[in-house]
Amino acid sequence: MAVRNWFVLVAILAGALGLALDFYVIASVLTVSAQNPVARSVPSFLIYSLTFLTNLSNIGLLLVYLSDWTKAPWLGWFRHPVTRAGMAGIMTLVMGFYHFMLAPNYHFTGPIVWSNILLHYVTSIMFLVWWVAFTRHGTLRYRDLPMMLVPGLAYVAYVLVRGVISGEYPYTILDPGFAIPGQAAQGYVGVAIGVAVLVIMVALFDLVLIAADGLLARRAQPA
Repeated sequence: MAVRNWFVLVAILAGALGLALDFYVIASVLTVSAQNPVARSVPSFLIYSLTFLTNLSNIGLLLVYLSDWTKAPWLGWFRHPVTRAGMAGIMTLVMGFYHFMLAPNYHFTGPIVWSNILLHYVTSIMFLVWWVAFTRHGTLRYRDLPMMLVPGLAYVAYVLVRGVISGEYPYTILDPGFAIPGQAAQGYVGVAIGVAVLVIMVALFDLVLIAADGLLARRAQPA
């Protein structure tokens, strides 16, 4: 089996294991406990699990890898260079946000430790390596930037709409009711500012990816 296929296989296994561990930990919401006074139904558990960008993005990676192995028509969107580069930008956000914003403020124990390592670091880095080493380059243009940002913006819209209905938000940066002790709630203005900062950061990295795509294409050309 070619190196590319071995690499994809390892990446799929890492992502699948990380997701399995994460869903195992989140499944505690199915039962009543001191931390969870009301048990969730299975559909509620699944929807809740899929409000986390980490889970959704890693499922997206598995579909990208699957699209590389099969010619199934329904996976066509995941084969598009804009989609794949956009996923690289999102995974950089997933890794960076966890490393700088979440990890320093939480003390994780048990299976979630390994899940966090796999889903935030291992899968993100492996996807960036895969994108650089094993995908076709030279098709991205700077005008593709808005489309690269669409999945992330759609995620924000999904979380905010669901939050209005359920009152739940997976991250405080997206929760208009979140307030630092002694201060007023951030409201939608605070959410908008936080989202704008993240979008700008992702957009800048996407621009780097577009530039790198052209550079990699030129290097691959025969002298």
